[in-house]
Amino acid sequence: MSTLMLGSLFGLGLNSYIVDAVIGLSVVYKALDNVGAFKQVLGFRPNTKAAVVFFGFIHGFGLSTQFQKLEIPSEILIPNLLSFSLGVEIGQVLALVPMLIIISFWRRFRSFPRQAFFANMAVMTVGLILVGYQLTGFFTS
Repeated sequence: MSTLMLGSLFGLGLNSYIVDAVIGLSVVYKALDNVGAFKQVLGFRPNTKAAVVFFGFIHGFGLSTQFQKLEIPSEILIPNLLSFSLGVEIGQVLALVPMLIIISFWRRFRSFPRQAFFANMAVMTVGLILVGYQLTGFFTS
């Protein structure tokens, strides 16, 4: 059972500022992973599956916090959660397929490694800005 489902059914949740900061950290983590920074600095690459599970748990509890604010009646909560989850999965597939096609085409160019490095640094910068913005909101709210 997902943390979204558990959190929504049992009233568990996390502060949305912290959740969004962790989402920003997940973006930073993946950008660093993509450019091999962990291997270069730490001498090993962290377990990607463990990172996905950790970030997924946090994100699920964050979504459950938002679901609880909707005050959905208990008799329709589970169908709504399942519909929402299915919609998210469909949305991810619809977003990822075109991205994979574009990246597969992009990889054919000799300039790909350099451009990918700079793209990852830009994504990491945005992730760090998100972390800073959310932590500022957490500490000032």
